[in-house]
Amino acid sequence: MTTTGKPGAAPFRLLTLAAMALLAVAYFSPIWWVSLTAPQYPPDAFPDGIRIEFHFNGVMNGCHTRPRAEIETDENLDCVHEMNTINHYIGMKPIAEGAKYEILAAPYLFVVMGMLLIAFMFYSGPYWWLLALPAILVPVGFVIDYSGWLWYFGHTLNPWGAFTVKPFMPTVFGEGLVAQFSTYSYPTYGFGLLVVASFALVLAVLLRRKQLRGGQDGK
Repeated sequence: MTTTGKPGAAPFRLLTLAAMALLAVAYFSPIWWVSLTAPQYPPDAFPDGIRIEFHFNGVMNGCHTRPRAEIETDENLDCVHEMNTINHYIGMKPIAEGAKYEILAAPYLFVVMGMLLIAFMFYSGPYWWLLALPAILVPVGFVIDYSGWLWYFGHTLNPWGAFTVKPFMPTVFGEGLVAQFSTYSYPTYGFGLLVVASFALVLAVLLRRKQLRGGQDGK
């Protein structure tokens, strides 16, 4: 059963289309960033510290170095490699070990979510709202998956690290301290896009529910 011609169909479909666009942009955007600072990375040369950015399609370099006369800096510094070097220092696994299956599956999952949202705009049969649920839960799913991998990295330390630390839970949100490094972990604009898309879809579901109820009452 569809409700293509019923009054009130346009608002929830526009919200759904807007959410789909936001999700598409978010896929190619940084979702979360992590940065490490230490005395050997002076802030006037490394304003963001050793920073990496998590995308759905991989982990990217987030460093922007600022050359300073008395030290040598590389404008093309690869902070993913630098972060791996620091992780090796405390016996932590390379970054590529984390979420590799999620990264491979991400493009297919986003295509499936897009197809479900297209169906959501027209389908009005039983459990129609389930079609929007996966896209609504993306921000929550990302945080759960991200937190799980941080726990795994912090609890599978190898004993060959130059500096021994006890198993720990890396900071998910906020600031922390590991050995001599200060750590920072925060969402970035891509996560904001996911949250806005989620709220848009919740509103679309509510409008759709009102529309369908109105149609039933008018019978």
